[in-house]
Amino acid sequence: MTIYSHHPQRGKVQILATFRGQSGLTSSTVTSVESVDLAEPIVEALNRVSASATIPVSFWDTRHGPVGRFPADHIAALTDPVARQHLLVGAHSLWYVMTTWLLHSALTDLDAALEAAPPPVRTAIEAELETEATWLRSGLAEEWEGAEPPARDDERRIWEHEEPFVYAAEYGLGDRDRMYLDRHEASFTDAERQQAVDDLRMMLDVYKQRSPRADVALGLDGFDFFVEPIDGDPLAEDRFYLEIGPLLSEDDAGQGRWGISLGRWVTDEVDEEGYPIGSTGTTFLDAGFSESPAPTEIAKLLEVTHDQVASWTTAVVGDPLEGTGLVVTDRVGN
Repeated sequence: MTIYSHHPQRGKVQILATFRGQSGLTSSTVTSVESVDLAEPIVEALNRVSASATIPVSFWDTRHGPVGRFPADHIAALTDPVARQHLLVGAHSLWYVMTTWLLHSALTDLDAALEAAPPPVRTAIEAELETEATWLRSGLAEEWEGAEPPARDDERRIWEHEEPFVYAAEYGLGDRDRMYLDRHEASFTDAERQQAVDDLRMMLDVYKQRSPRADVALGLDGFDFFVEPIDGDPLAEDRFYLEIGPLLSEDDAGQGRWGISLGRWVTDEVDEEGYPIGSTGTTFLDAGFSESPAPTEIAKLLEVTHDQVASWTTAVVGDPLEGTGLVVTDRVGN
């Protein structure tokens, strides 16, 4: 429910908290640090903490009706380090699991950003998180339990349902992302939801730790990774892409399992220098794992090279894909 920023002030850099107060937008100083290099990662992490803590309780859970609520248990992790472990367990819903994973990630990154800060700065940030948690709980008590609002307090932070005051919706926190994940789990049994939750957490872990060299996107609409080989030539005749996810293959019983779809880009239009500016993707090969892969196996696929993919193009149904635990399950054309 707070937006954080920084600006220079008398030789130091102030970290500011801006929020809706009794008389409108209000700013207060959280702490001061010695440099912008120290301030920037703290502010970035604080904004992610604010968003991932606030957004889940700011919107309705519509999976089973128009006015369900998401849990508020995650707020405890802002002030209780022991409570953080609970952010990575449970299977309430795919989207709520996404938000609690993001909160855990943001708090972890905040800890890392504070390692270089002196003790007074760390104490000030802890106090800021306590303030944020206190006023968020107060707003929820008024909205959900009909509690009386506190006496006028110039430092009060006002929370508004469906209008959280946060810097930005971090990946996975938007309405569209919630819709995608709700759609995926709509027909799941409890056991399937638990498996999907485990898959999602693994995907998020792998995505965060991916190499910056990899051209990788995590798509919640397809519940998969979209990968283009890191050494691909944009002018090459063959340009490949992979989709990697837990819903891309089926076993003999028709149950979803981890797999990949391998596709080739076909150029529709080029610019004056011959570079493609319009292409159509065509999937020509599907392959599946016999069992859920380890995170290291998925991470390795995110680093796939053009030559490695090219070596898979002649594989037929039943062939293993060299260097992976995948076996070809289907192919279309060539």
